[in-house]
Amino acid sequence: MADTAFRKKLAGRDTGVELQIVLEDLLDSWDAKADVVEEGNNETVTIEKNEEGGCNKDTNPDQYLPRDQLKITLKIFLQEANVRDLDAAVTAALAKLCTNRVDTLFIATPPDIYPYVGIGSGGASGVEQEQARTQMQELWSAVERLITEGKVGGAGLSDLNPPTFFNIYEAAEIKPTSVQVNLKSCCVVPEELSLFVKENGVTLLTHSDPSEILPEDGLRTMLYPKLSGEASHYSASWIARYQVHLKDRGVLLQKRYLVNIKHENAFDH
Repeated sequence: MADTAFRKKLAGRDTGVELQIVLEDLLDSWDAKADVVEEGNNETVTIEKNEEGGCNKDTNPDQYLPRDQLKITLKIFLQEANVRDLDAAVTAALAKLCTNRVDTLFIATPPDIYPYVGIGSGGASGVEQEQARTQMQELWSAVERLITEGKVGGAGLSDLNPPTFFNIYEAAEIKPTSVQVNLKSCCVVPEELSLFVKENGVTLLTHSDPSEILPEDGLRTMLYPKLSGEASHYSASWIARYQVHLKDRGVLLQKRYLVNIKHENAFDH
């Protein structure tokens, strides 16, 4: 938010294009040769536009404003419905924010199971759909654990078809406080979902995030100038986007993306 010129460059862009511009700007300054990771080595390489290091005024407004004056919202985009990746994304975001909790967490429906449980996928049954619903249940159980641990205040889900959302809600010990719907893909909010949220006091929100925020082909195209043919072996396992607002005033203090890029032959790069 402090970079006025860059902020203007992003103005009016949808989330997918915004993330692409952010990554291109970051990778342009990256010296790939200095950060070569040999095959089989699971060392993690961190790339930042500015090597800020540690917690400071720019990366951690909590130290300069009372925590109760801030509202931190975190949205996690998982490539696969993987609890380990969810935990890693939340841990990374908390570390970057230098705080021990976020106020609101949203989980986007992972693209690998979106065709089975995503909004607009219908209510057809099948083995794949049941497996996808089980995976979403497991993700929500992990969210409940994060809430119990105090790392998350409240949480919601994004773009689930009504039957799947209803099932998760009814089975949950800690209920989702909100549900997001992408009107670009859905056009209108399903009537049964509208009725359900009203009856149960769930907040219904709309958003414009794409169902797959960082497609593999797009990422590899960005990595190719730095990694050449090796770029084809990389994909994003998770993406975290957090926003820090000043409560009551609604002023946006921070907006950042964290992206975990994984090599197919290693755990995390």
